[in-house]
Amino acid sequence: MKKSKLIGKISMLFGVLLLTGGLLLFGYNYRLEYLAGKVSDEALQKVKEQIVQNRYADTHKLEWSGTRYFGVLAIPKLNLELPIQSEWSYPKLKKTPCIYTGSIQDGGLVILAHNYRKHFGKINTLSIGDVVKLTDATGQAYTYLVEEVFTMEATDVEEMANNKYDLTLFTCTYGGKARVTVRCVLQNKADRYPIIEDKN
Repeated sequence: MKKSKLIGKISMLFGVLLLTGGLLLFGYNYRLEYLAGKVSDEALQKVKEQIVQNRYADTHKLEWSGTRYFGVLAIPKLNLELPIQSEWSYPKLKKTPCIYTGSIQDGGLVILAHNYRKHFGKINTLSIGDVVKLTDATGQAYTYLVEEVFTMEATDVEEMANNKYDLTLFTCTYGGKARVTVRCVLQNKADRYPIIEDKN
């Protein structure tokens, strides 16, 4: 009887520890997501201002707070607008989406981000034909249409980077065992500054 009570107490203690650990992990992830959203919002405003200013400048660099940016990504269906960093690293991903590989000019542009709600957390809800827009440092905008939405194994690194598509967006699934992948094709190169508000 005493043994069964001891086992019961140990099981209860183990359950409390698991619950506490889960709550701490949730709080940690929530804080990371909140900070990422805040940094993204600040960087977006600065990057958009610089894109407008670049039409009058000799250089077309986008830089804020010591970080280089490529431009702005917009997904109207998700009401999402994000600054995109020019290169990626794990610390950079905690702030905004980043270019993983490729370029607009050469094709095969791949952009990755965390699955935060304010980053790529909802790209799995996109459908074929949905619009994705990119505006570069010069204000040139490119319109893409979604052609595929699927899940890829985390180990398929080469397939992610080497593909026939003009643009790929990807993020981790919850748990990190796979990658939500959105493949897009270029529809057209639009007029300059169509999604960047010029207040001058």
